[in-house]
Amino acid sequence: MLPTALALVSLGPPLMVALVEPFQSLSRIWQGPPPELLTPPADAVDPSHVLTALLLTATAALAATGFSGGSRSRAVPVVLPGAAVTLLITPVALGHGWPESALAGLTVFTISMLGLALTPPPPLADPAQPLRVTRVLVFVIGLAAGGAGLAGSLATRQLTLFTLGGAVGVGVVAALFGTTQRARILGWLFASLMAELFVLTLGLVVGLAAVWSAFGVLAVGAALQVFAATLPRLRRPEAYREAATVEWSGYAAALIALALAYDSPRHIAALLAAWGAVLGVAATRPGRRPVERRILFWAVVACEISAWWILMRVADVALPEAYTLPFAALALLVGVLELRHRPDLSSWVAYGPALVAAFVPTLAIVLATDSSMLRQMLLLLGAVAVLIFGSTSRQQAPVIVGATVTAIAALHALFNLGPWLMLIPVGFLLLVLGASNERRRRAQERLQTALRGMR
Repeated sequence: MLPTALALVSLGPPLMVALVEPFQSLSRIWQGPPPELLTPPADAVDPSHVLTALLLTATAALAATGFSGGSRSRAVPVVLPGAAVTLLITPVALGHGWPESALAGLTVFTISMLGLALTPPPPLADPAQPLRVTRVLVFVIGLAAGGAGLAGSLATRQLTLFTLGGAVGVGVVAALFGTTQRARILGWLFASLMAELFVLTLGLVVGLAAVWSAFGVLAVGAALQVFAATLPRLRRPEAYREAATVEWSGYAAALIALALAYDSPRHIAALLAAWGAVLGVAATRPGRRPVERRILFWAVVACEISAWWILMRVADVALPEAYTLPFAALALLVGVLELRHRPDLSSWVAYGPALVAAFVPTLAIVLATDSSMLRQMLLLLGAVAVLIFGSTSRQQAPVIVGATVTAIAALHALFNLGPWLMLIPVGFLLLVLGASNERRRRAQERLQTALRGMR
């Protein structure tokens, strides 16, 4: 043990240079590497350090081969620390500075993280305790090397893009081929974060404003939602936590995209409209609970309506119906979809929000202001159409709302516009309902029976 400890101490100078010096690039991002990184210190340059590290690695490999019994999960974590240290110090010990030192750190990060993700952990037994400690050590070495490599890559734009793109690849491999659910979840989280940073950095490199880079971040979120809905493994019941991680990573990307476009209402509106479409795809994921599906449907409505309202506001549209009718249309769509999944749903729950949004604001304007004749006539005709729909489809909410609005609008028109304009909607209503002599005799009985039988 004492020779091994002395050998590790001798590797301290090149190891410190490889792990600490690259952070000097943080003070001059994309301005080229600091001069100190181009040439390693003299006390760290010694090829014998590489030989020492190789001997330690070979010793660990022989021990892993002899005591692991051919088990990959036991051999890999034992070999990785020595191999990682060897790779880290080799450029420095041989007199090579940046960018070799940064690439060595990134390589160690890749090997360490994939080595842990692609090998199963040891069983929860006392004899395996040293192996678990070794895996933790590999994880720490990988993080330290990855941090140094990322810091060193910030010296130039090209190396930064290469690093972030490679990090996305590492995360995707861990997410798709990890041996444990924890490894796959961490892989998805890392891949999504690095992908967002990659598109942001790419936008900066090509000179795009942050509001345009926000669409790239949103595209990452959309891709995550598509993966959550289409990957066969994520559709299994036992992969619920993994699928939820992918889905919520997509939601986080959408929030980041909105934050990037906070000062541009037009771009926010476009992002909301696009994200509403993505949520519509997410709602169709098989195995989703009805409550979750309803929440997503209403989230789609909220996104699309918010986008519409923002656009109308930016365009200085003062017509109230431009804000209310789109919401009513989308609420009606959600109600129709809900009725398909829940045939016993009350018509008030399915159509109530849409009918209120469609009629109440316009009716209030008509009663409280000197509105135009066109608005009053369209309101009256719309109420009559809803009344006809409710009566033919035996839906209570459209019948009651349509009849109420028709009566109020008709009385208002009678006192303000004259009786002749009333003949158009009333005659249309009588024609559709077929107000024959026989129906008039049974109207009261049928109305009571119909209302009781409606949903």
